[in-house]
Amino acid sequence: MAHPRLSVSALSSFGWSFEQDFALWRELGVGWAGLIGAKLGEDIDGNLARLADAGIRVSTVIAAGFDLGAPESWDDTRMELQRWIDAVAKHDGWSIYITPGRTTFAPWNEVLDIFARAVGPAGSYARDKGVQLAFEPSMRTDVSFVNTIRDAIDVAERTALGIVVDFGNCWMERDFRETLLRAAPHIALVQVGDVPVGSVRGPGQPPPGGRVPFGEGDLPLARMLADVRDTGYAGPLELELPGPLGESEGYESVIRRGVEKASMLFDEVGL
Repeated sequence: MAHPRLSVSALSSFGWSFEQDFALWRELGVGWAGLIGAKLGEDIDGNLARLADAGIRVSTVIAAGFDLGAPESWDDTRMELQRWIDAVAKHDGWSIYITPGRTTFAPWNEVLDIFARAVGPAGSYARDKGVQLAFEPSMRTDVSFVNTIRDAIDVAERTALGIVVDFGNCWMERDFRETLLRAAPHIALVQVGDVPVGSVRGPGQPPPGGRVPFGEGDLPLARMLADVRDTGYAGPLELELPGPLGESEGYESVIRRGVEKASMLFDEVGL
């Protein structure tokens, strides 16, 4: 039985259609699902209604973010975000998130000012609709000038957006627990996963990277989940399982194992 706070992200089955995702989510009995906006096609309202009828709430929708170097594109991005905000609000969804965007190569605080100007109207619109608009700090510099939770706190305080805490992006941060507690007022979504830390095998042979199925890597997941618990965050916990094993072994078996292991660990930690 899936834990009541567990969500499965559609990133875990990136190559599947929404129909395939939906069928597995119903079979697993999950109460939450994280969506990739592009998978829903044109019938956004109809597909969200099908989820709601099946007892599945939307933990988040991943939407397109802003090109910080192209202000002329911002109005179109805001309109698209408003469309998602309206749909998520109508069906009692939890959040929408974007990545903050690639740096413009201006000093960091100036890039933050640019992002705040770009996203400001969409953030206000989301708050008026009762939907959390959030951003995900990421180690991927092609999509994010915000790379740590520490920096994300500054962004959240400047923009009033929520923060997506993704274990895969922030597990190595100094003072993980203390940083999460500082971020607590701004946490909009927690994504859980696992990675192989690896070891150096020899000169010119770096350790393997990427993500692995939940509970099959090296992260101290029980400790990290206890830290999340102690922030007071009470929303969905989204299982994000992208990685080469899902592609080679098959999405379904990896997701099933992840749901089982995560549900057990959530119970053990008291989430």
